[in-house]
Amino acid sequence: MHALSVSSRLLPGLLLAALSSFVHAHGEAISIPAVAARDVPRALAVRGELKAPPRGVAELKFGEIFRLPVGPQGLEPSEKLASLDGKRVRMVGYLVPLYPPADDRFLLSPLAVDIGHEDESLADNIPPTAVMVQLPTAAGATIPRIPGLIQLTGTLSVGSREDAASGRVSPVQLTLDAPAARTLRRVSRDAAKAAEPRHRH
Repeated sequence: MHALSVSSRLLPGLLLAALSSFVHAHGEAISIPAVAARDVPRALAVRGELKAPPRGVAELKFGEIFRLPVGPQGLEPSEKLASLDGKRVRMVGYLVPLYPPADDRFLLSPLAVDIGHEDESLADNIPPTAVMVQLPTAAGATIPRIPGLIQLTGTLSVGSREDAASGRVSPVQLTLDAPAARTLRRVSRDAAKAAEPRHRH
């Protein structure tokens, strides 16, 4: 009995250590900057009905990624998806920052969801149609949370790939066009500056 007892003087320290471990394991110490709706650039924001994509750019919807209905083989790429491999497409969805946070890639999802914490990253509610979006060069700051639907244009790549940092496997990837990437880099840097603590003199 005595071997299992804990001194009352040691208990506060043990509780503090346990809380610190819990916070670290659940990633609460890591914050991802957010962008206010009013600050979302027009080039990314979706407000009302979109015009047709530019010439040479195809429209790809999340419902067109896999064959429907799903057959006995499970999720299979649609004919349209296969035909667009290596071509420029426009997609509309919700930006989902990766966990751990990244400055050069994120997910585009048909639903406004969140990956969650570190121990849930491989058992979350991210739809299987979510697309891994890659910037040609890093933004220099963590990709922030952007509210609402956004539109992105880039080159499509079809085939399962694993993200080394998060271990997440994506069936489809989108490498952003230079203008979209520049806009997102600017948004990321502005969000990071806005999130910095302001020191009073």
